[in-house]
Amino acid sequence: MRVLILSFLSLVLISCGSNRINNTQLSTADTFSDETFMRFGHARLRSIKNRNIMINSLVQCYRGNYSKGLKDLQKSLVKYRDNPKYWLYIGNCYQLYGNSLKANHFYDYALSGPAHVKSAIFNNRALMAMKAHNYEEAQTLLSKSIKLTSSHKVPKFNLAQLYIKFNETKKARQLLAGYLTHSTSDVDLIFSMMSIELAEGNLQAALKWSKKFKQNDLKREDISLYRSLLYVELGQFKKAKDSLGLQRPTVIKEIIQASNILNSKIDQELKRLQEIEKKNKGVRSVVVKN
Repeated sequence: MRVLILSFLSLVLISCGSNRINNTQLSTADTFSDETFMRFGHARLRSIKNRNIMINSLVQCYRGNYSKGLKDLQKSLVKYRDNPKYWLYIGNCYQLYGNSLKANHFYDYALSGPAHVKSAIFNNRALMAMKAHNYEEAQTLLSKSIKLTSSHKVPKFNLAQLYIKFNETKKARQLLAGYLTHSTSDVDLIFSMMSIELAEGNLQAALKWSKKFKQNDLKREDISLYRSLLYVELGQFKKAKDSLGLQRPTVIKEIIQASNILNSKIDQELKRLQEIEKKNKGVRSVVVKN
């Protein structure tokens, strides 16, 4: 079964930006809210009130209003053209829209900025590299990002996801250790730790982390998949089936593929157990008659 776990970890990679998963996490639980809007749901995005037009324009892009966000930024060219963050935010909008070419073009303008701006650019370019499956390039870019601003959490989290993907769980633990407490309620940190314990075969530790999820989290496509995999490893196939059954629809093809594989495996095991139970009942019936 361990081969199945490692293949799933290799197949599915969720980071702060490589795949946008709809997140309803509360601001009080969001470890990364001071660095990125990526995990802000629509309600949290709507609640942002900022006098800075650059921030407001970026929020529009995160809400999916790319045209408005970019148009507002373009109107502010004269005022902000000498501000590296201005070009960074335009690049962010194009990256969110899915235009990597234009995103990189505007990131180049921002590279003259201070360390924290350069760090953000390297992190964002790493996300594009992940999406293109250029994982070695992504690792290099994230390492550069962390070196520039060691206090930033998002690049460390994203690099940890790469390490988890390639089963370098010790390195992933080290990167995440500083953000973990007994009261950790950040859904992605919980998911990361559950994944690490699962990969290392520490099933009871993985189960302990899985119990920290809120009820609504259990519908999330990656969480439902990995909880189901955990129950398969524990031999609790009914719970595995139920967990996968909670999964909401997704467009992420890697998760769809992994879910189909796992669901088939669960059905096979449930059928096998039913046949054993049926056979045992037959044996008990013969014993009673005798």
